[in-house]
Amino acid sequence: MDKLIQSQRDTILAGGNVNQIAGDSVAGDKITHLYQQILRPLPVKYSALVRPLIEHYTAVFGGRDAELAALDTFLADPQHPFGLLVASTGMGKTALLVHWIARVQQQHPQWRIIFAPVSIRYQTASEQVVLGLLAHSLAEFHHDLDQFNNYDQSPHSLRALITDYLRRPLPDGVRLLLVLDGIDEATGWMVGPLCAAPPQPGLKIVVAARQRANAIRDDYQHQLGWTNAPVAHLNLQALDLPSVAALLRQSAPARATDPDFVTQFYRVSAGDPLTCNLLVKALIGGNLTPESLSQRPPGLEAFLKGWVETLRKQRQSSRSIRELLALCAAAYGPLSSDDLQAMAPEAFPEQADIVDAVHNDQVARFIITVGEHTYVFSHQRLREVFLEQIYPAKDRERLQQCLIAYGHQWYADRTQPLPDYVRQFWIAHLKAAGEWESIRQVLTEMVPRGEHTIQPWQTARYAAEGSDSGYLSDLDTLWSHAEATNDLALALRCALIAASLRSRSGNLTPELLVQLVTVGTPEGKWSAVAALETIAQMPGVGQQDDCIAALVEAGIDLPWARAMEVACANIYEGRRAHALAALAPHLPPDLLAEALDVAQAITDATARAKVLGALAPHLPSEQQPTAYKQALAITDEYARARALVVLSPHLPHVLLHQALAAAQAITSALYRAASLKALAPHLPPEQQPAAYQQAFAAAKAITDVRKRADALGALAFHLPPEQQPAAYQQALAATRAIADGWSRAKALAVLAPHLPPDMLNAALADAQAITDAQDRAQVSGVSSTSAARYVERRPC
Repeated sequence: MDKLIQSQRDTILAGGNVNQIAGDSVAGDKITHLYQQILRPLPVKYSALVRPLIEHYTAVFGGRDAELAALDTFLADPQHPFGLLVASTGMGKTALLVHWIARVQQQHPQWRIIFAPVSIRYQTASEQVVLGLLAHSLAEFHHDLDQFNNYDQSPHSLRALITDYLRRPLPDGVRLLLVLDGIDEATGWMVGPLCAAPPQPGLKIVVAARQRANAIRDDYQHQLGWTNAPVAHLNLQALDLPSVAALLRQSAPARATDPDFVTQFYRVSAGDPLTCNLLVKALIGGNLTPESLSQRPPGLEAFLKGWVETLRKQRQSSRSIRELLALCAAAYGPLSSDDLQAMAPEAFPEQADIVDAVHNDQVARFIITVGEHTYVFSHQRLREVFLEQIYPAKDRERLQQCLIAYGHQWYADRTQPLPDYVRQFWIAHLKAAGEWESIRQVLTEMVPRGEHTIQPWQTARYAAEGSDSGYLSDLDTLWSHAEATNDLALALRCALIAASLRSRSGNLTPELLVQLVTVGTPEGKWSAVAALETIAQMPGVGQQDDCIAALVEAGIDLPWARAMEVACANIYEGRRAHALAALAPHLPPDLLAEALDVAQAITDATARAKVLGALAPHLPSEQQPTAYKQALAITDEYARARALVVLSPHLPHVLLHQALAAAQAITSALYRAASLKALAPHLPPEQQPAAYQQAFAAAKAITDVRKRADALGALAFHLPPEQQPAAYQQALAATRAIADGWSRAKALAVLAPHLPPDMLNAALADAQAITDAQDRAQVSGVSSTSAARYVERRPC
């Protein structure tokens, strides 16, 4: 064996990591330096998960020059901001992306890179980890970490923050490459439209996923919200002979010069990247000689046959090895030492028994340790082949039941913390075994807890994950089964549970939502974007616009583009108008133009007038006259009156005459009085008295006695002094004519501050005559302030 291979073998057997980037061996302790842009900004809880994954996927690589070049082309292509890489299991998606990231970092330093791998094996498949890693990296990129660390870190809040960060303009002179790998491994949740950001120069997003029978490229594109987006389709196929030769030049250069060896290597590997990887490691580790290649049949299964036979003997001589391999093969994800000891206490009386089994040379080739004392096959295909090759159907069923019993053991007691493995995979095992009655009980059973009733599985998952995504994913499994078997009662129960959980945001009042953003909870404040996403999910459309208005009124700086999206999504024009009117004073110029288009498209005259009135003062000066004229031209009298009330303080002088004519043309006395009163103080001084007289005359003609009393009282003060006493008398008379005690008390309370002192006593006497104490209380306290207010308002 040549010296290079011997040297590499010694490194591996000594426990070191040999990694190859572009043909250079890179020791494990240099990974942080090579990928410093990715790893250094991350908190330890994330970098400790990502670093081992990077180390693993840089071990053997080569023969992918064409694919790397295609990724480089994508990076330079301004027409495609998004790239989707879909390939079958074992094609080397993650290895390709990990090496490309290093290449970009070395060759294009202007690109900042965020790498978020979704991996069951490396324990980065949970919603909390993936969203936390992405949100933290984006916050660091946008120099927003101080604010980010104060925010609530639940998945709901993190998802909203990620969406917001991806919409923000990039810092000057910097470009951003975001790589999200392995979305098919998301456990108990779906990535969804997380990366459906509006395209902007300098932002590139690559997503990779495994192609499966029920998940092809179109399915992933739909899930990501990229159906109509400009997406580059990135592909990855098996290696051809020249590519295999290139791989060997990088991984085993001494043998790459031998054409016969290269040909035999290609024949045995069949160009399968995973098989190539295992062959190279076997060659370097001394478990395969170049001479034996010609005697081997092609394919992964054939290559593993000899190893399987060796393991058969190991299993017979060591119960710990037998149980470790069996349980890891049957498991859908990593198993911790606690999991192993709970399921096979006789095989693993001490943790040292597990450690010894894992460090067996034959076992260590394919079982890896991730995290702290957690074990898994190094590749999903290896697990599947091992399970099929070594265990007959009866043994596979026994192992399945062992994993299922582990979940039942926890559920029967529920006093201990929910094991991560059970939380993530127990329902999947029950589904595979067809134990639908158990799934129904676990997912729908309600049990008492103190004075309340809870759903134990939902409660446990939420406590561990801070989100209902995992539970709802489990519930969807049961729901689909109920529909497939025509179990309408069960389907309805699933629907009710899902609706109940998804509508919890509907219990938030506008005031409480403001408090969550401004004050927060022990877990931190809600971000403005999280509040907006909560509003978007509220089932009550009336509640949505009230909450947006409350956030604006509280002075909270919203991401205005997203706020307008949420407002415009409201199906009711009146509610949409309410929210847009609240947002109008804060919208930047580009959004003002968009809001004006939305307002002009509203068919309801009242709603359109409200938005136009709110928008017009904030539009560019050249656009304001058009908006004002559109509002004044509204034929619906109520809508025109509301527009005049809102617009009056902002109308340019050239439009005041038109506005006055529009107000005078209103036939409704109530609306005409309100419009003229709002418009009068903004008219030229010589026109104001006549406008107030016209408003007062209209007020006297209002048929609703309560509204007539309010209008007369508000207008009397603006009449000439000699006319005011008679006007106040008319207002007081209208108030006395109100039959309902509560309404009369309200009217007196409104009128009293306007009355001169000599009439105030009469009004108070009227109030005291109201028989209902609660109604009468509405006017209490008015006498002490009304006279002073009258003096303050009296013209000099």
